Amino acid sequence: MKYFYLILICFLFIITETNAGTPIKPFEFEISLGGTYGIDKYVGKKQVGPAFAIEGRYNFPQYPIDLGLELYGGSTARKYEGTNLSNRILSLSAYSDYNFKRGKKFSPFIGMGVGIASCKVVQGNYGNDAVKAIFTPRIGIEMFNHFRVTAYTKLGYRGYNNCGLSVGYAFGGGKRK
Repeated sequence: MKYFYLILICFLFIITETNAGTPIKPFEFEISLGGTYGIDKYVGKKQVGPAFAIEGRYNFPQYPIDLGLELYGGSTARKYEGTNLSNRILSLSAYSDYNFKRGKKFSPFIGMGVGIASCKVVQGNYGNDAVKAIFTPRIGIEMFNHFRVTAYTKLGYRGYNNCGLSVGYAFGGGKRK
């Protein structure tokens, strides 16, 4: 328990000491495209699948933290018994990111999201459909206050777990004039 308090105190110290200093716009909206790759042991040979997301975020002005809500669609693709197998994930997740050097030309971030996902087999005939909780850790960089490259992992249901890489553009956000 003492380690928990030590981590909490360090985190609070970091938040108070790393204020971005650059005034930024509070709201932004991101559209991103990318690819996914299955990460769990499942049937067939893994392939790259498509991914699409839209996310709205609120940037806290005094802290390098933002909160967002993301609508995501992606597919974990495999080649199985000579045919294609595609397991689709549609999810709605709440996110929080910690932004390093927010408002600068290159601003790395790390974050995580939790939400609910609809998991469905859309091509092939192996696997089960389900609605599951989903956990998504992510890391990335925002460039020139608008372009974002994000690496993430979607975890929630066997056969649908994947890692992905996306490229997005954030409307709004950026420096306040």
